[in-house]
Amino acid sequence: MDFQKVVEYAKKFTERSDNNFDDFLVDRLHNRYTVAALICFCVAISSYQYIGNPLQCWVPAQFTDNYETYTNRLCYIQNTYYVSKDHQLPDDHGLRRERTLKYYQWINFVLLLQALFFSFPRIIWQSFNDKIGLSLGKLVDASNKYELLDVTQERGTVVHYISDTLSRYDEYVNPTDDNLKAAHRFYRRIVLCFRARTGSSLVYFYFFIQILYIINLLFQIFFLQYFLSYYDVNYIHYGLVTFRALFTGNNLPETKLFPRITLCDFSIRELGEIHRYTVECILVINIFIEKMYFLLWIWFWILLVVTLIHFILLFGRVFIFHLRKAFIKQNLELVLKDRGLKERELKNFISKFPIDNLFALKVMAHNSNTFVVAEVLYDLYNKMIGRSSDV
Repeated sequence: MDFQKVVEYAKKFTERSDNNFDDFLVDRLHNRYTVAALICFCVAISSYQYIGNPLQCWVPAQFTDNYETYTNRLCYIQNTYYVSKDHQLPDDHGLRRERTLKYYQWINFVLLLQALFFSFPRIIWQSFNDKIGLSLGKLVDASNKYELLDVTQERGTVVHYISDTLSRYDEYVNPTDDNLKAAHRFYRRIVLCFRARTGSSLVYFYFFIQILYIINLLFQIFFLQYFLSYYDVNYIHYGLVTFRALFTGNNLPETKLFPRITLCDFSIRELGEIHRYTVECILVINIFIEKMYFLLWIWFWILLVVTLIHFILLFGRVFIFHLRKAFIKQNLELVLKDRGLKERELKNFISKFPIDNLFALKVMAHNSNTFVVAEVLYDLYNKMIGRSSDV
């Protein structure tokens, strides 16, 4: 197995040629970079399991090469168990089975399942986010084209396209026809609600995806706690002990969770007689598995903290009026350098500005040039002033 090709494949997976992302970097840490890392780990472990020698046993001297190969394969398939050299080997086979390591044959399949769960929220987001009324991918694509254009007229066309898209969405979710009866307006609101087009549906849907990412992370941590825990050692405690050892400058402690040397019980039938053996084995693959799961332990906790911080900050910036005002005012001032903003007009503009449109502009600002967001806001602001003057 050429691991360089695996790394190159992972780089291609995490990069996009068009760079038209419709989410934030935190989301891509989940659905692209973590998935790529898990797939690389899966390929590496699978190749070592099926091509290399994941386990080597020290067999009695009378064993032939065929017996030794048979012992290695049998012990790897039927699991081994761990007993510290400081403890006496228990005679009770039930006690030995309690110390059995049952995870290493299934790790490659579990890694694929983990990658699928990390991809699942992204699949839901891509399937439904553009059905709510705004296609974020197309808006980001247009904003990226703005950077590539040199002619002012062509840039203006891109700005008008984005602002017209946001204006049409605003008119759709907030109709201004005062001639409609109250009952008809109420009916229209109900219809828009069932169609998930309320002016803030896209934001709520995004936060629902964020909650799925957080739930998935917690599920993955506690699943590994169940899957990897062994006898009197658990995965979360193992990570804490290892992290503390590294932080204090000590060597990595030998752990019962990923032992290098294990024991294997098996029997061989020869000439009608059953011969029972207990051999000591070196579980070579655990050297890699231990490092992999310690890295995942660190990464999952970092990712959980970063996702929670992103969730809280974005929630405040979207739903708190003063933070929305600061974002819009900051971007408008990039264009209105000489002309000041009237406080009443600005407040009226922000109060009627759909939260979904604000969220779309934040996604654009995150994935392209901030100046195009300022130009779009300026165009929308002028349209609002024009409508007000007509009235």
